[in-house]
Amino acid sequence: MPMENFDELRANVNRWLSIDALPLWIDNGYDKKLGLFHEKLDFSGHPLETIPRRLMVQCRQLYVLAHLSLRGMRDSRTLIERTWHQVKFYFYREDLPHRWVFSINAQGKVHDDKCDSYTLAFLIFALAWLYRLKPDPSYLNIADEVIEIMEGPLAANKGGVIDAIPRPDNMLRQNPTMHFLEACLAMYESAGRPQDLYRARALHEHFSKHMLWRDHAALPEVHDDAWNPESITGNWYEPGHHFEWAWLLRRFSMLSGVAVDNDIRLLLSRAEREGVDAEGFPIERIGIMDALPVESRRSWGACEYLKACAAEAEASPENAQKWQRKATSTLRVLYTGFLQTDCTGLWRDRLDKNGKNLSIDVPASSLYHVVFALMECERVFGRILPHSPTSTSTKKGALFLDRDGVINADTHYPSKQEDITFTDGAAEAIQLAQSMGLRVIVVSNQSGIARGYASELQIMDLHRWMADHLQNQGAHVDAWYHCPFHEEAAVSAYRYVDHFDRKPNSGMILRAALDMNIDLSKSLLIGDNESDVAAARRAGVQGYLFKEANLFDFIRPLVTAAS
Repeated sequence: MPMENFDELRANVNRWLSIDALPLWIDNGYDKKLGLFHEKLDFSGHPLETIPRRLMVQCRQLYVLAHLSLRGMRDSRTLIERTWHQVKFYFYREDLPHRWVFSINAQGKVHDDKCDSYTLAFLIFALAWLYRLKPDPSYLNIADEVIEIMEGPLAANKGGVIDAIPRPDNMLRQNPTMHFLEACLAMYESAGRPQDLYRARALHEHFSKHMLWRDHAALPEVHDDAWNPESITGNWYEPGHHFEWAWLLRRFSMLSGVAVDNDIRLLLSRAEREGVDAEGFPIERIGIMDALPVESRRSWGACEYLKACAAEAEASPENAQKWQRKATSTLRVLYTGFLQTDCTGLWRDRLDKNGKNLSIDVPASSLYHVVFALMECERVFGRILPHSPTSTSTKKGALFLDRDGVINADTHYPSKQEDITFTDGAAEAIQLAQSMGLRVIVVSNQSGIARGYASELQIMDLHRWMADHLQNQGAHVDAWYHCPFHEEAAVSAYRYVDHFDRKPNSGMILRAALDMNIDLSKSLLIGDNESDVAAARRAGVQGYLFKEANLFDFIRPLVTAAS
């Protein structure tokens, strides 16, 4: 698919998620008797009801629902509350020293009571996202109890975590430690607790000193009990985990300020050279010393490569086009290779090197990878961020602005520089909001894209030009969001009835709040249509209708009062 169709491809995959996958997994994928999610569906979309239910899968699905609720795609708060109640009922055992069991059977009885670090890392991760959705202190209290177990009986002697109690063998695997780091970062972003970033720093230092085998540009999957990979005959690395660590290290660096460029360069250099086949699929595993590949393909590996591409594009804007080309290829193989099945909303989890399906069912656990990858792709490539992003755990208010009719005159689907006439006082209004400590964010319906009047690339280029023009007047817009969808779209990728981003729906506002840690209760929105005000109201933001001549004069008393 050509580079210029990347945005339509992204739109198609996100339509697949919201229209096909999410409803299927909330309906067929949910066991209403237990109030928990099924482990797997068959390829006709029916649940495999006799399979034991793992706590890890419940945690991943809770993350999915929380993230997409915050994103504005679908409000699943009621389902989340019900599921979390059942998770505690079935998986929490006060009589066990580690409290949480690994799995239950289809009747709700304990199937495996081991203490598993990979599972508990995802429990902390899910609690972080539940807290972000609803800041209930009980989530943090439970997370702290679980962290005590991770840093106590599950702690490895030289850092990181062991696999489980009882231990399956005398090996240490990189995966549980990676996800513990991911969980600590998620907890820090959600609750802003310094201790979680401190833990993340310690885990990163352990990774840097003991886990990454720099001499071979590889992250071994297994180590001995002293974190020595050389003693493991036939040790291997998985390209997907190289890509996952690259994303994770970028996120850690953004939150901590610690430099990670050299380690990411090592991880990506070998994984991209050996671990991506001629069709663009990341392959399953490669021997570290002999470089012998296992050429089967996994859906999660493609998802993690997509996340890595997004992270690199965000970290180095000067190379963003290169990483977007790679993201285009990866998104294409994810969509066409894995997500296209006879029953829509399912996926093929594993393929052989020729693309033949090796999966006999559809694991629910993969939805975490797909959602995470698509949301990162949308966050990085689906908005304009005029300056390098910064991340903070401190929430700020925002001034949300509609575009046509507020920042510039509405000249009927303006898409080129010569179509833009800035509103009197626009730059001064933005400057005032900045001086009052507000972020300034544009949220604009752009159905001209759906109608075929302009491409999404053209509109995003126009937003870059508008951002530069305003910046030259000292007016800094933090981010530009747009909705290209419309129910009567001429371009099929953008045909969507009542899209969650299209005002009067609140999706763009909620998306910006999630991306940029915005306190919506301290925010306001200025629009020129009732749909703008309705979108603000649905997001819990005070909305105002602008019909005057000068934007600064209109905004000044509103911003002053809000501060």
